[in-house]
Amino acid sequence: MIYQLPENIDDLVAVRVSGTLTSADVATCEHLLEPVMRQYGSVRLYFEMVDFHGWEPSGFVKHGLFDLIHGRQYGNVAMVGEKRWQDWIAALVDPVKKGKVRYFDLSQRQEALRWLASPGEDAGIAAGQK
Repeated sequence: MIYQLPENIDDLVAVRVSGTLTSADVATCEHLLEPVMRQYGSVRLYFEMVDFHGWEPSGFVKHGLFDLIHGRQYGNVAMVGEKRWQDWIAALVDPVKKGKVRYFDLSQRQEALRWLASPGEDAGIAAGQK
């Protein structure tokens, strides 16, 4: 399941995901990101994972293709979660994004939002470099 969070402003899109993402969930996320990419040229993404179990195979492929096609249109991405494997996912997607991808523990939610509010600055450690 995917939920839009109230922190969205200008080129920042904030979502919370939980459970197992389907193709329909990924399409919902794409519909949130694409208009911002068109309007601003890029998007900063706050991706919060709570009780998140990953993707169904079709959702994983759809998400991966979207990231490959639009990777240069991402600014910084904060992946905020509660499990170590989510940090590994952040490290895996970092090379296909124009901006930096950084993993934050769920307890660091406010720090993640502050980091995203400072575009162009790497206020911390990139994914996989802890």
